[in-house]
Amino acid sequence: MKKIICLFFLLLLFSCGKENKEINIRSGLDSIDSIGSVQEIKQEDIKDFWDLYSKTEKQILDSFNEGDKYQNKYIADLDNKIREIDPSLSVEIKPNTDKDRVLTITANGIPELFPVVIKIAKAAPKDRLWKIEALKQRVELPIIIDYKGTILDSKTVEFTYKKSDDGRLELTVYYPLVTDDNLYITYIFLDGIIGEYDTARYIKNIEFATKKNRAYRPLENLRNVLDNEIKSKK
Repeated sequence: MKKIICLFFLLLLFSCGKENKEINIRSGLDSIDSIGSVQEIKQEDIKDFWDLYSKTEKQILDSFNEGDKYQNKYIADLDNKIREIDPSLSVEIKPNTDKDRVLTITANGIPELFPVVIKIAKAAPKDRLWKIEALKQRVELPIIIDYKGTILDSKTVEFTYKKSDDGRLELTVYYPLVTDDNLYITYIFLDGIIGEYDTARYIKNIEFATKKNRAYRPLENLRNVLDNEIKSKK
């Protein structure tokens, strides 16, 4: 099933489903516990965030069931609360499968905050309505973004790349539609195609092309490039 992402409502996606107590910290992310320092993060601030979540998760569920999908005060309150831990953090509630509700804690691509995200996710209460994801995870392809009424598809947005000396990738991306938001949109695509961790770890630079040639391939192919041509050779 194609996933359509509306650019201006990314934080407000939701689906109904059974209770799921899983915390999804994708393989490899546990190792970043030792990266950076989380000493400045107060445990009471993390507790305050999860306390607010526990108090309002039923209201959030009810508001979505009632169709108030894009004007949800409770989600905004959660987002504001996690920003008290660090202003660059945020939360998303979005569909994952037909049976799961997923709350994602994101560092918005800032590697120094990845250990903080892991610490917050691991402190989640056991009884809850959502599966918890630490950092934005890969999603089912293709990814479709509705940008101000224009549909952008991970199959039609194309790219080439070169490998830098440090092993990371320098991307050149071609969009059928050139806008001031292309960089922002590209990161939305990348978070879904290769995930937030791999985007920060492996993408060094992004440039844009006004024309393309036969070397360009669909942006979603970056997943195969990364897994089969970059990671497999490390």
